[in-house]
Amino acid sequence: MNAKAAAATPRWTPLALLCGVLLLPACATHGAAEGAPAMSPPSVSKEDCIYSRLISDWSSLDSQRLIVYGSNRSQPYLVQLSFPSNDLSFNIALGVLDADHNGRICGYGFDAILIPNGIPPRITISSVQKLTKDEAAKLIAEARPKKETKPKDAAAK
Repeated sequence: MNAKAAAATPRWTPLALLCGVLLLPACATHGAAEGAPAMSPPSVSKEDCIYSRLISDWSSLDSQRLIVYGSNRSQPYLVQLSFPSNDLSFNIALGVLDADHNGRICGYGFDAILIPNGIPPRITISSVQKLTKDEAAKLIAEARPKKETKPKDAAAK
């Protein structure tokens, strides 16, 4: 190697290589020791699904959430959309798209809600959660607060 090539080579390269070799074992993952409790992944809420043929009705909560009912409104499901749509509360009909053709509408598999004349006309579903009738009623009550009525005496003044 000539003097110009030696001067062009940075002097820290061998040091960086040595540090990388020494730190590599510290980054390696080791299996759990015998007798040590196995670590479990953090708990994730189970994703629910509804069979598309059972959907009988729906109620819009806001521009991104709706309740879908299965078999005569006895099985409510909260459906969260991947992004909001202002057309959700103004339509009298919605469709569902079972993108993975498994017969179920879920928060995975690119299943979607179809909104006739909506912009956009198709919105993917991000999650589906089974609710009790009481939970569904509470969500609807929170989304649609009752209007306060004025007393008759206050209106006469």
